[in-house]
Parts: sequence; structure tokens; C-alpha cells
Amino acid sequence: MQVHDEDVVEAVPARRPGRRRDDSKDDVILEAARELIAERGYEGMTMGAVAERAGTGKATVYRRWPSKVELTVDAVICGRAMVLTVDDVPDTGSLRGDLMATRGRPQGARNDELMHGLHQAAQADPQVAAVFHEQFVTARTALMRGLLERALERGEIAPGRDLDMIATVAPAMIAYQKVVAGRKVGPEFIERMIDTIILPLATGESPQA
Repeated sequence: MQVHDEDVVEAVPARRPGRRRDDSKDDVILEAARELIAERGYEGMTMGAVAERAGTGKATVYRRWPSKVELTVDAVICGRAMVLTVDDVPDTGSLRGDLMATRGRPQGARNDELMHGLHQAAQADPQVAAVFHEQFVTARTALMRGLLERALERGEIAPGRDLDMIATVAPAMIAYQKVVAGRKVGPEFIERMIDTIILPLATGESPQA
């Protein structure tokens, strides 16, 4: 019996669309990218250098991240120490306390270097800035939304407040200061923003003196 090519093709299970994820390989590549960004900065981190550091082929890197921009942002965002969720923030009993608890989390020297490299890249490359906003700012907006919901459950926020809108304010302000204005965002700025903008928007009370 003659076997036709199409019969062979049909006998092979169809592959699912998209790239097959190998989480262990992804982690190695992301860590290699983080190391190179911290050591050489955004400009010095190349896809070829990442592949070499990760001990894999350049094509493997490109299959997972089609561009250096996407790899750069994922390398920073996927670093667990860089992203907080509402579950990481202790319930202090007040919205102000919860918000203040997010500002003093130690990041370490390498994370500071990573963020510095990402901010430089965002200032130099509009594509990086766009991805930064989409992923980095979105993660912090989700954190803010969670903290606002927690405060709503405690009765600190009156029903009817637009939590979605309020949740975008702090991340947008911080992103503007860092990426657009190129300014350092320190604890003093965060505290002033919390007391004069976020809390009044959320609670309707006048800013603290």
C-alpha cells in the first residue's frame, strides 16, 4: 500500500500555535539579560550576548522575545523583587499606611542598576517607553487597585469612587518623573504624592497639612 505524504502529515499530531514554552530556559535567558543590563547597561546588552551568557542559541532567544525591547522589559518586570502585588503589602489598617509600606521596600544595588538601565532605554527609545508603560505601569496600577479595594472594604473609601481612575494616578506620575522628566523619585516625593493627591482623591478629605 502506497503511503502518501499527506497521510504522514495527518498522522502527526498538530502542533499548537505559538512557541512552546520552556520555563526553565526562559528563566535562564531572563537572568542572563538581567546580568548583562546590570553590567553593561541597555546599549551593551545584545541578543547575542544574552544567548551566549544563557548557553543557548540566538534563535532560541528570538523565538521567545522577537525584539531586544521586549526582552529588556520582561527581564526587569519578571524579576520578582521588582514587582509587588497586593498580597506582598501588609494590611496596616489604613490606606495611608498601606501606601507608605510600598515605598520603602529595599531593592538592592542590582535592581537599582536594572531600573536605571530601563529608564535610560525608555528615554532613548520610544518603543521601550511604550512597552514600559504597558507592562511596568500596568503592574503598579493593579497594585494600587488592590490597595484601594482593601481600603474600600475597611470603609475608608465611600462607595461610588472611581477606583480604576484613581489607581492610575500614582503609577502615571512616577513613570512621568522617571521616564519623561528623568528625575529620581525618592521617599519624600512618594509621601507628598500620597498625602496631597492620592488620599484626597480616594477619601475626599483635604490634604494633610
